[in-house]
Amino acid sequence: MSDEVNFDIANKKDAAKVLGLLRALQVESTTFTISPEFATLTVDDEADNIDKISQTDDNLILLAWLDGEPIGIVTVSRVPGSPLGELGLAVRKAYWHQGLGTALVDEALNWGWGCNYSSLIGLKLDVMIDNIHAIQLYQKMGFKEIETHTVSKDHRQVEVQNMEIMF
Repeated sequence: MSDEVNFDIANKKDAAKVLGLLRALQVESTTFTISPEFATLTVDDEADNIDKISQTDDNLILLAWLDGEPIGIVTVSRVPGSPLGELGLAVRKAYWHQGLGTALVDEALNWGWGCNYSSLIGLKLDVMIDNIHAIQLYQKMGFKEIETHTVSKDHRQVEVQNMEIMF
């Protein structure tokens, strides 16, 4: 094992590994959510999605790689009708609390702040209120708490903290 983590924007050849990562993350974390359509997504579908995303300046899929396998992901998706992007972050459980989440968020913020890369003016996110480590990470990176609200997850109501950062 090389022990060196590399970061790279996903491209369509990564589709199978991205799907594998997302499936593993679904099992490893109770705070990771994916759209219901994910269950029927094929490698070709994911390759097409990644290709379309890579052609925009307001969406991002960035992977953390270790020994040829993705171990973390940060995404930015433009919020329809808004100049903000929604940040998503997930790291394989074996790599929690080792700075990988911080590094991924930092890369996403650098992407957003780079005037040549994004037309967004900031990022927003929702984080489950009991995910203390994630809230601390986002606060450390400069996100501000906006409001707390309730959402439905896995047929139950959970409280989430809405947070934002402006570029």
